[in-house]
Amino acid sequence: MWELVKQAYVSRAWSVLGYDSWDDYCTREFGNTRLRLPREERSEVVASMREIGMSTRAIAAATGLGKGTVQRELETGGPIGAPDAVTGIDGKSYQPKPAVSEPDSGGQRGDEPRSPRRRPITDAFFDAAYTLTKDTARIARLAADDRFGKNSDQIAGSHLSDLVRARDAVQRVIDLLTPEG
Repeated sequence: MWELVKQAYVSRAWSVLGYDSWDDYCTREFGNTRLRLPREERSEVVASMREIGMSTRAIAAATGLGKGTVQRELETGGPIGAPDAVTGIDGKSYQPKPAVSEPDSGGQRGDEPRSPRRRPITDAFFDAAYTLTKDTARIARLAADDRFGKNSDQIAGSHLSDLVRARDAVQRVIDLLTPEG
């Protein structure tokens, strides 16, 4: 199927069929019935489309993936068969944009692959603490429910060990955040 899509792109089938653009062709011909790429095949299909010169937007239109997802697949897929020029959905040729790479760390890590950029830990911790506070309040409300007493044995059998593990994990974090004194 993807070979036919690539052939349609290379031969500019959308133009011959009277469509205004590749995107218009994909939308009107495939609509919501676009074949979804299995995750394990995504990199290979995206790379093969890029090899024939399809732009990120053209690949996104054909596969139904977002442009950002296509770009990430191209960056992680490596330089396998990267084309000298890319044909955009407007029919013009462009130089392919190089993959964005993080600055060199001064050779400290050698040739090891870089980890993806992570969000600041303070922001991630804020979100997790906020969610924990909401969930804790919800559990407290459930414990205050008039049905809780009748069902406490069943709830304990299913969830007590989870609550104890959660309490212990939160206590370890509290211990790390509490100044020794």
